[in-house]
Amino acid sequence: MTRLLFAAALMSTAIASEASALSCITPTVQGSFKQADASEAQYVMAVGRIQLLSGETVPSTGDDPNNRQGYSVKTRFDGKLASATGFDQDASFPLTVEVGCIGAWCGGVPLDRMLVFVERRDGENVLVEGPCPLFALKATPAVVTDAEACLTGNCEVPVD
Repeated sequence: MTRLLFAAALMSTAIASEASALSCITPTVQGSFKQADASEAQYVMAVGRIQLLSGETVPSTGDDPNNRQGYSVKTRFDGKLASATGFDQDASFPLTVEVGCIGAWCGGVPLDRMLVFVERRDGENVLVEGPCPLFALKATPAVVTDAEACLTGNCEVPVD
């Protein structure tokens, strides 16, 4: 009887794991800005597009759907860097996108027009994208306005 209960408990755990979903808090410019600012790493904000380099492809995340593996891919960023007066410095540079996974969920390479927080790491530009994105937000007019406010020291989270 004990074996049967143990087997049933194991099976229900396995089924629950596969059926559960990852719940992410919607990122905000203010939250991302504060996280980057509090980090020991150096970040720059930019608005623009990321494109895979010629010959680069997005690798497989593995065969086990419940234990997917992250990857890095070489891309190019084209857009504008942030300054004290807004996003007004033309920029085009190589960017490594590090995609992380947690169990069955992975981030991805953002290919839309994005506000990104690019980490400067050992002379390289890196964007970290996990399953719950933090440092890449779709660059809507409201997002860009919030980012410009953060650049001027007015980075308060709006109260709904």
